[in-house]
Amino acid sequence: MRRNRHSAVAGFSLLEAIVALAILSAAGLALFAAIAQSVRMAERAERAREADTAMRNALAWSERINPMEQPRGEQLLGGFRLRWTSEPVEPERDAVTGHLQPGLYRVGLYRLRMELWRDGAIAEEVERLRVGYRQVREAPRL
Repeated sequence: MRRNRHSAVAGFSLLEAIVALAILSAAGLALFAAIAQSVRMAERAERAREADTAMRNALAWSERINPMEQPRGEQLLGGFRLRWTSEPVEPERDAVTGHLQPGLYRVGLYRLRMELWRDGAIAEEVERLRVGYRQVREAPRL
């Protein structure tokens, strides 16, 4: 039996092309979702890195804070705003010299709470103990 040349169709049928496009678009959507999630994760990691760096800077800057004389305040640090409050942990008392004489300062232990704010929300917060001091006596003249 002889076949007609036109009865055997070469190539894809319309149905095969539609199925191939559906498979390709499903794979493309999955790839797009994975890329979008990766971008969001990278953005979160970058924000966390920035907040961590800002907190390190805030901790270094906080060495200047004397909680006895500055119990609260705020400071702009780059794109962040540092706010701090302090409260006494132990009552203040006279510092003593090596000869058990009252020293030049009154000292106290304070809990210093620092918050880093960015875009109206707290990005990081930390508490630490700090010594506060105030000079109350003059050094003896020799």
